Amino acid sequence: MIAPILPLMTLLPVPRSESRTVNQKKNADGFPKAGELIEIRPESELSLHDRRVLNMLIENAGAQIAENRRYRISIRALRGARHNGSERVGDSIRRLMTTIVQIPTTDENGRPAVQETTLLAESTRTADEDDPRGLVVYAFSEALREIILQSRYWGRIKAYIMFAFSSKYALTLYEAVCLRANRQHTIQQFSVEEFRALLDVPDGKLEEPFNLMKWAVVPAVTEVNALSDFAVEVDPMREGGHRRGRLLGFRLQWSRKSPDGWVKALDELGRPRLGRKARISGRQNSVLIDPGLL
Repeated sequence: MIAPILPLMTLLPVPRSESRTVNQKKNADGFPKAGELIEIRPESELSLHDRRVLNMLIENAGAQIAENRRYRISIRALRGARHNGSERVGDSIRRLMTTIVQIPTTDENGRPAVQETTLLAESTRTADEDDPRGLVVYAFSEALREIILQSRYWGRIKAYIMFAFSSKYALTLYEAVCLRANRQHTIQQFSVEEFRALLDVPDGKLEEPFNLMKWAVVPAVTEVNALSDFAVEVDPMREGGHRRGRLLGFRLQWSRKSPDGWVKALDELGRPRLGRKARISGRQNSVLIDPGLL
């Protein structure tokens, strides 16, 4: 039977003087991202590019993120150093302004609750995204700013790792581990529905366990292990047999890499993307899953 999941914020005690997300500064471990924003559940699917753009907007706002103000950032920064020409910043900004997201919070009586809001309230951007002087001026929604102001738990995200991922599921898994990095316990169990939500797998997509593993779980674990400062394992939990039993959920285990392991990841991060899939999978063909394991 799967153990009940306690609210994450109750499992991350921090010193009272440092207990607010807005008090955190960017450092060598990355920029702070409120746990509530890591755990958002969008009404419509957000792409890898959408999530990268959101993270860059958060990092750019810095310690002033909860203030009622506009921020400026270059389109070049939002694209990243290895921009795919088909990815349009304007499309991502528009989705961040129009997609309703559910954010875990508490009601006025301290009970678990869900707040719904958009991520951005407004934006103005240079029409020509290829203009090297192009800018985006943006503001976060009032509800989002209030959530961040009250936030008491966070993860630290390294932007250069984020831009290295080719899978949205790798980024969502990486952020989930960053959020849990300082927990005393480094294993957590999830139902199938909870783990799909953690990876932001949309309803109706990858419903079969084989497809979920092949197209979401395996690519995510492979990239996080190869390109981040964490070592991650995801094990299916079954009822009625390890290989053929009914899938009940997943067991997530994580740890920080040894110095040698982190050096290997940094080496791969510095290499060209061309050939990376073969290098990190350890063979020339793509990752295949034995149906017997599902």
